[in-house]
Amino acid sequence: MSIAPENLLLIVMISSRKVSATVAAMHAERGEKVVAHKSIDCSWHELSSRGRIEVLADVVRLASESAGIEPWSAYVSCNDTSLASRIAVGWASPGEEMPLTENERAWALRRAREQATGADREVVDVLPVQWTVRGRDGEHEVADPVGHHGNHLTCQALLLTARRGFREELVQLVRGIGLDLDGIIPQPLALYRGMSGKLRSRGTSLVIDFGARHTSFLVRRKDKLMHVETFAFGGDDLTARMAENLAIEPERAEALKREVDIGTTAIAPDGFQGQQFIWNEVQERHALIAPATRICAEAIAAFFKERARDLREHGYLAQQGQIHLVGRASSLGGLSLHLREIFDLPVLLGTGDKNRQPGDELDGLLTTGLVCSAADHRREHLALHARSLSKRASGVWSWLTHSLS
Repeated sequence: MSIAPENLLLIVMISSRKVSATVAAMHAERGEKVVAHKSIDCSWHELSSRGRIEVLADVVRLASESAGIEPWSAYVSCNDTSLASRIAVGWASPGEEMPLTENERAWALRRAREQATGADREVVDVLPVQWTVRGRDGEHEVADPVGHHGNHLTCQALLLTARRGFREELVQLVRGIGLDLDGIIPQPLALYRGMSGKLRSRGTSLVIDFGARHTSFLVRRKDKLMHVETFAFGGDDLTARMAENLAIEPERAEALKREVDIGTTAIAPDGFQGQQFIWNEVQERHALIAPATRICAEAIAAFFKERARDLREHGYLAQQGQIHLVGRASSLGGLSLHLREIFDLPVLLGTGDKNRQPGDELDGLLTTGLVCSAADHRREHLALHARSLSKRASGVWSWLTHSLS
């Protein structure tokens, strides 16, 4: 390909059922374009260390050959049950009113990133949520502080953290296939980047990614991402509970789960004593459907009720807003009805586009978000490198022109 290497992006996404590799090209005017995208189906958590390396090597080779490139480094995106977020504040104070530059912006963001996270956690990513510039005419919230006049800059940022060692595991994984790690793109942030333009501005948007092994919650309010958290709960947990409680094989439980419709139960304060009039009909159709439905409904209610309570206690849920439900397990029958009852908010599948299947839409949203996030990281790195070279060059020039006397 006749594209400069610094404008090429290789992004590997690891999920519980699939590993994919995307090659994209950056353009100064036309933005980003996907050049190749390949995926391999697998059960990632069941693979050995060697098996994971082999799958990664295969999918990178397929994408690279299709794009006609030789890869040297890659961005990696994945989810983890330790991912969580908190708000941190950073600042920069030039001392006198002046046009703020990239340096003040970088210092404020750096101070926010370097706030203590605890000995058992590390920062994975940092996203500016709000910029405030203070000057002689008072304080003003701005979209980007660069170029604005002020004597003090404050950054409110969302720190995404994970368990200690999370980054090093991914570094070693990528080195195992002979590549360097360009950066980590947490999958929830890639999903948010992919669908943020389709979320309405008013009220609160709660994105729930209900996957096979993870469930992530993203809260956006007034066009700002306020909260991200991932939990170890998903469709595989429902399958395991059915297999254990009904004494059936996991494969049969997985097939049975696809027939379950938890909308046949009603969530009531006293448990599941609502619409019982259809149970006889259900039991006649399939002897296992009724108990399987109850198992799924109880597990769903217990998990999501606790999450709703936590979100309300921390002020992340408002009376106005809506839920966007995505993920591999979001197709569970009746799930939207249960979530509407639990969170007291309307539920949309995906972005609400009636012309697209939620599952197909999710793949597109993730790919878009990954490419845009990786491009932002690369541009930031290139700009930082250019500023560093500029400083070195100016220093050399001042030395060369300095009088020896």
